[in-house]
Amino acid sequence: MVGKVLGFAAQIAPWAIVGGLAYAAAFIKPGVEALPLPQPLNEPRDLFYDVSESAPGKFWFAGNSGLILEGGQTIEQWQRHIMSEPVNLQGIAASTDGTVLAVGNSGWTFRHHGNGEWASHHLPVSDIAGKLIEVTWQDGYFWVIGEMGAIFRTDAAATEWEDLSIEGDVALNDIARTENGDLWITAEFGTLYHSVDQGDSWESQELGYESLRSLAFYGTKGVIVGNGGVIFRTDDSGLNWAEVSSPTTEHLYDVIKDDGRWLATGNGGALLSSQDGESWNLLSPEGFADGYHTRLLATENGVLIAGQSIGLLSGERWMSLPDSLAGGR
Repeated sequence: MVGKVLGFAAQIAPWAIVGGLAYAAAFIKPGVEALPLPQPLNEPRDLFYDVSESAPGKFWFAGNSGLILEGGQTIEQWQRHIMSEPVNLQGIAASTDGTVLAVGNSGWTFRHHGNGEWASHHLPVSDIAGKLIEVTWQDGYFWVIGEMGAIFRTDAAATEWEDLSIEGDVALNDIARTENGDLWITAEFGTLYHSVDQGDSWESQELGYESLRSLAFYGTKGVIVGNGGVIFRTDDSGLNWAEVSSPTTEHLYDVIKDDGRWLATGNGGALLSSQDGESWNLLSPEGFADGYHTRLLATENGVLIAGQSIGLLSGERWMSLPDSLAGGR
């Protein structure tokens, strides 16, 4: 009798196990505790177009898809900010009181001050081409320029706006002021604009046919760089411009005066240096990426560079950011 019972139990045991598993699958829902994944400060997909400093050692990189990367001297001071509109941010600048203004595609601007939230504002740009390309802080105003001749000026709080745009289908790339107060704008197709009345009116001239991307002044001297590696210089605050020999044919996107030398950067890892703005040499810092770089910013500790990679150039030593602060190169 016992043998028959055991035999019967052996026959039904596998089916009991299968039935139990089926019941568990149907009625028992496994719980999984979701653990938050840490957000990396700088992702491989991040691209940057501009950099600004709001206080010594506190800087801001403007990037793609509404990204602003806030940086500092230590890795703990770095933060990612994502704007309410996921547009590419082409420019960023800071006023003397620490207000930060970022500008980007489709006429969007974003303002930040202190520990407050980012406030968005939309400028009346063209529906055909509405990219805001650059913002600078000069003589108590933010100046914003872009496609279709867009020129806007706003106060230190970035709340009151004036439209000083130029009529015509032209992209404006950079704006700078000479020591006598004149304004200059580099534009596409070799066009250079000049204003002697704070932007109320503009006169244009042509410097070749390559688009002019950036300009900078130091005293009466000035340098313009552009597509195809073109370089122009002036010794008389822009009254006369002369083209000089360039060591590269890569597009050059920015030029600054830093610690006794001129620096320019652009496509293909191009990084140029000159003592007088006339004779230029290529620099090749170890570890400097061969992608594009669009902006140079002179700081107390060196030159911050924004582009496909971001970092600090000190002399000819390159430090990638924020990797170098976390133990990387």
